[in-house]
Amino acid sequence: MRQRHNKSLQRTVPGPLKARVLRAGTIVAVRAPIPLRAAAELGRYGAMVGAAALAVTGLLWSDHAGAAEISARQMQQNAYELTLTNDRVLDERVARGYLAQAAASVCRGLSPVLGKYKFESKEALGTGLLAREPPSYKFVQEVSCATPSQSSPAKRTPTVTSPAEMQRVREEVKNLSEAYFRLLANGDFEEAYAQVRQAVLGTDKATWTREKQAFRSLAGDPLSISIVKVTVYDNPAEAPEPGLYVAADFQNSYKSVPYECGYLMWYRGDSGPYTITRTETGHVTAETLKTIPTGQRSELLGKLRCVAP
Repeated sequence: MRQRHNKSLQRTVPGPLKARVLRAGTIVAVRAPIPLRAAAELGRYGAMVGAAALAVTGLLWSDHAGAAEISARQMQQNAYELTLTNDRVLDERVARGYLAQAAASVCRGLSPVLGKYKFESKEALGTGLLAREPPSYKFVQEVSCATPSQSSPAKRTPTVTSPAEMQRVREEVKNLSEAYFRLLANGDFEEAYAQVRQAVLGTDKATWTREKQAFRSLAGDPLSISIVKVTVYDNPAEAPEPGLYVAADFQNSYKSVPYECGYLMWYRGDSGPYTITRTETGHVTAETLKTIPTGQRSELLGKLRCVAP
């Protein structure tokens, strides 16, 4: 079962969705196909201020999406919360593409600015009774409506000035990420949470702590903590704030969870320490792994975002 607080397992771009926006009791048509370029350009660092978690249960493959609904709730003047629900898992960029068009409809002439988001998805993998559980998908996106001058991003320049500094950034984030996972494995949740940028992660401290405690109980003692790739995004123009964004892809192993994969997104502003603004994680238990045919395990690991060192 996957929560981003889950990222989508589905990598195939589905066909056109029958989507609609529900606003103040009025149904507004959102016609597909929807241009996805703007949403795709946000990349991993763009509006990525959420959390994701994926837990695998059974085996279900889907190439086409069913009917989706997008509801809009006004939070304050020119600020909305959009919620997309679907009966099948969507690729994240596809979901954000639909939400981007819905945001344009809701803002009615103003420029939509996508903010925090989170999503929860469930997709079965494997065999047995759990494989019969139907998939589901929910994506919540915050949107503010701004005048064009407010929404136009200022030109940004790189902050890393040399290859040596770039290497130092990678090493710092690798070390921070390994330390973060060891804090979680040891049950030092207070210290681990201090590294989380609370305002943008998309979940409160109590919920975050419960989730980490539950995974620790499920996974057991760590066997290996591996940061397999570090990617630096230096002051990207599409990001919500200027600064350095660094993604640390990981592949961890525990006594009862042989694979926990995903990435942490670290952010550093002009001054101050690195903080985590986004997490995406997927895992499979040893018990479930036994039900996955050997020939399908590489595809499973791909869906969990496990990457080669």
